[in-house]
Amino acid sequence: MRGVEGVYAAGDTAAAAAKGGHTVLQSCQHATPLGKVADHNAAAGLLGLPPVDFAPDPYRTCLDLGAAGAVSTIGWNRTLREGPEGFAKELKQAINETWISPPADDPQELLRRADHRVGQRQPVPPTA
Repeated sequence: MRGVEGVYAAGDTAAAAAKGGHTVLQSCQHATPLGKVADHNAAAGLLGLPPVDFAPDPYRTCLDLGAAGAVSTIGWNRTLREGPEGFAKELKQAINETWISPPADDPQELLRRADHRVGQRQPVPPTA
């Protein structure tokens, strides 16, 4: 939330300001990376260190439309991503089942994943 000192929002219900004056739409794909940046910035604020900006690169969204399929976009202008039939539906399923996963049991791995500089796992796009 901008303009409220010491308040940090993250998750799939938080719209976030990103570099270049863009706003990241509320999306489950961005929940974990937003949480990492919010966590970092909350700690940085307590320690008197500068915050970091949220910078999804590239900016992507994927929306499941139920029985109608799904859509996947890339870039701030939300260009539809082309792919074989069912591509976006398979991608959204991979996001839900692979990318968004429970935390690891290993303390070192938990700390590594919590680092805002560590990127999300990128699944291989489905093939025809």
